[in-house]
Amino acid sequence: MAAEPLALDTIVFARGLTTPPGVKPELSGISLDVLPGEIFSIVGRAGSGKTTLLEALIGMRPALRDTLQVCGHDPRRVPEALRQRIGVALAHAEFERKITVEEALRLAAGFYDRSDPQRALAQLRLEPVRHRQIESLPAPMRQRVSLAAALINDPAVLFADEPTHEMDPEGTRLVFDLLRERRDRGRTSVIATNHLEEAARLSDRIAVLERGRLVAVDTPAALIRRSRAPVRVTFEVTKPDVPLDALLALDAVIDARLDRTTYVLTSRDGHATLRAVLRMLDRLQLRPLAVGLRQQALEDVFFEMIAAGEADA
Repeated sequence: MAAEPLALDTIVFARGLTTPPGVKPELSGISLDVLPGEIFSIVGRAGSGKTTLLEALIGMRPALRDTLQVCGHDPRRVPEALRQRIGVALAHAEFERKITVEEALRLAAGFYDRSDPQRALAQLRLEPVRHRQIESLPAPMRQRVSLAAALINDPAVLFADEPTHEMDPEGTRLVFDLLRERRDRGRTSVIATNHLEEAARLSDRIAVLERGRLVAVDTPAALIRRSRAPVRVTFEVTKPDVPLDALLALDAVIDARLDRTTYVLTSRDGHATLRAVLRMLDRLQLRPLAVGLRQQALEDVFFEMIAAGEADA
């Protein structure tokens, strides 16, 4: 029986996406669904196949597949119908360097039935440089031009490879705000990125890619909960005289040490350990000066998953 999409309105639907022999980096049996109004990030190490996957989804890279549809179209069979509904921003997009920013956007607008160059200029805050030649712009500003060109038709789906590449904090925040605004209007964004913490803050779901294979697809919070790596509970008291043996006996604790005035507990279940610590301090009539729980960051989980993927290879 053929695989069914995750939902009836799935906007990107891929099953068994595989690159032909000899194509590097290779993809192997990629299956994923992206829903309308979702910010969907693809993360992975350099060479893991992020850009290859992004380009395969829009028909720019040859790929074998059981099923591939974007906005209801096969990108290899009806490229013009699909192009009207998507936007593509590559990490190193090239423009004619002698033309101005405004000229570049007007040129990009000519490929679409409906477009708005002035809106794209305003969205990426490019009005101050609209009459400057592309070659005169610093790299972060050229990246903004690339995104403006990709958004010029207000696409149903934006495919962006490293959209904040080389951007300063102001530009990164601008891009994040734009992607969230698109999500609020039901628009979809598929992002390939090396920036794990950015992906965690921004994305509704994340696909972890390693050696051309999907290791996991889930929400950032669910990926972190899935981790088997320990967490750390820390606390300070007025007089650091709590016995380490007593701390080692608490729920889920696998290690306990005193770092100057701070107790550091390594735990298999941070919340269970934190509750046990608070109960112990209450029994000892000690008031904590500070208590902390360090959950796993997405970066920790990512490397854990990559190690597991390498072991399975």
